[in-house]
Amino acid sequence: MPDIVLDELNTVDAAWLLELGVEPRTLSPEQVERTYALAEQYRRPSEADLTALVLALDEAALLVTGDGALREAAAELHVAVHGILWLLDRLVEEAIIPPPTAADGLQRMLDEGTRLPRAEVEARLRRWRV
Repeated sequence: MPDIVLDELNTVDAAWLLELGVEPRTLSPEQVERTYALAEQYRRPSEADLTALVLALDEAALLVTGDGALREAAAELHVAVHGILWLLDRLVEEAIIPPPTAADGLQRMLDEGTRLPRAEVEARLRRWRV
């Protein structure tokens, strides 16, 4: 994850992500240049979001985002992309976090204003709250 993105997170605890093994990455000067070039081509995603796209391209990595404009850019560049609900599903399925923890995290995101598909969220909350 680009360190600039980790620094601007407000709905997920960065320390928790680090505990899960997320590795902050600092972009090289060349990657910064490519970020600016992408910003000319894709005007809607933020430059911080585009840093994640550059890393995903360079590392053939999956991009996790809820930002529609970033999803569109990723799709055009053939980068695999999923959202936070997919990520939470994987964390629960792989027993990295217990279902109640996923439910608490999801509820916290909702409480902080994260926009997610209501029906999908409610189904997960029912399933994960034991």
